Amino acid sequence: MKKIILDKYLCVRCGQCIGACPARLFDRPTLNDYPETIENADEFCISCHHCLAVCPVHALSIDGIDGTMCLDFVRESFPRFEHIATLARMRRSIRRYADKPLEKQVIEQLLDVVRWAPSAKNKLPVKWLVVNNRNKVLELEELVVQWLRSQPQLSNVREVNEPNGIFRGAPCVVVAYTDATALWPAMDTAIAVETLDLCATAMRLGACWAGYFIRASQNDPTINRWLGLSETEIVHGGLMLGYIGDEAYQRVPYRPELELRWI
Repeated sequence: MKKIILDKYLCVRCGQCIGACPARLFDRPTLNDYPETIENADEFCISCHHCLAVCPVHALSIDGIDGTMCLDFVRESFPRFEHIATLARMRRSIRRYADKPLEKQVIEQLLDVVRWAPSAKNKLPVKWLVVNNRNKVLELEELVVQWLRSQPQLSNVREVNEPNGIFRGAPCVVVAYTDATALWPAMDTAIAVETLDLCATAMRLGACWAGYFIRASQNDPTINRWLGLSETEIVHGGLMLGYIGDEAYQRVPYRPELELRWI
């Protein structure tokens, strides 16, 4: 049970918490009154901490967490639209990696940002596992190949019969998984992994979704056991990660116009 506390000695009655709360847990009879939590607010709170982030005077706390524990906006660093547009357009699925290990601190720096990826009802269901050892990546790749070869419709795909066909020589594979009881696991994982993907692009790293690995892990318990996952934990995302090899793009590939309808 969460505990939402409003310090009326600090509160300036601006009402920002009322408008920011997605669950509408705050209310007040008049503009001159202090905000009050609704009945059973602690039960309905999803710990998004929007109220803490919007309060100008740190008057709110949730389970001992207050606004001083939130990160401050660095408004001067806020990216312009054209920067985000360029990042999205230049992001490519990289399939040729340099023969160079990826430092642990770089991976940690990337994953630290992913904590802020949105999820349904702020449940934050996505868990992470990093295979950052060349020999271990090859072991995992062999398990994926074995499963693919056991599937008649997949046994002849080119990736099965090529060296490094599954992970393309990437030195690192980042695995995203959730418990089976997660509210919206596939969507939450996709958002989180693509956040990681874009951050990797911003750091001039190569990344590529590991589709065959995801499919194999969801159908072959041997792979999940190798990963150390329980029977109730399901892989929904996998990203190859590493320094870019001899894959140097000179321009952004063509894409057709959107199919768009207005109502």
